[in-house]
Amino acid sequence: MTRYPRILLIGALASVVLSARAEDGLSQTTVSFYADGKPVGGMIFAIGAKTGISAKANHAENDKTSQHLTGNVQARVIPDGGQSFILFGEDVVLSSAAISAERAKAVRDLEAMGATDQLYRGRAGNGDLTPDEWKQQTAIDVANTKRLAEIIDAFGWPGLRFAGAASQTAFLVVQHADNDTQRKYLPLLRDAVKRGDARGDDLALLEDRVRVFDGKPQLYGSQLSGKPLKFFPIEDEAHVDQRRRSIGLPPLAEYAQMFGLTYTPIR
Repeated sequence: MTRYPRILLIGALASVVLSARAEDGLSQTTVSFYADGKPVGGMIFAIGAKTGISAKANHAENDKTSQHLTGNVQARVIPDGGQSFILFGEDVVLSSAAISAERAKAVRDLEAMGATDQLYRGRAGNGDLTPDEWKQQTAIDVANTKRLAEIIDAFGWPGLRFAGAASQTAFLVVQHADNDTQRKYLPLLRDAVKRGDARGDDLALLEDRVRVFDGKPQLYGSQLSGKPLKFFPIEDEAHVDQRRRSIGLPPLAEYAQMFGLTYTPIR
């Protein structure tokens, strides 16, 4: 049985104690910040973490799993086994929801895949592995892709809100999958980035990789090749920085510096 949060009104202030937790401990606490009714930031704690939160605000509304606090919000957060810290803002939502065993397993599997994805390829910075090592890494990649497909079929794209830091593994697995798999899941990653649930640099890499493979000019300038290095052709290059900015990436000139290159934007 889940114990739901309580609200106690004290004068003009609302004091909130967040304490939702499933009997098996599978719950997840989230803190979300809003501006003009839109989410602008947040924090996601690990599934099962015993996170303690107490908060005060001018106004508070709650349902079975969350509290919406507005006006001079001040909250103290105590992570599982960690030191407490203070949050403050004007429009904050605190939530603690029970997580199914299936979802918890999916997140644990994503975390495990993050390690196996780099089991062999991570041993050589330049990617030089023996044929046997590549054979074993390829077998791992195939198994990871199969499990990721099962997770996506069950839950959709496992973004930040679903898996926290482990969401990065979904991109890594797709990045190392065959091109058909990359093309299949690219629209899901696009949608996740639009709703702030995935990283823009991951989208740029996957979008450009698929386009280059298909013989099309890239959109974000993430793909380089050759000796000396040079960018693959870029579609509408005069607006590449505008596209990069739209998904949270720095100008292409800054990206080029990472490879020791000088890039002059097209005007």
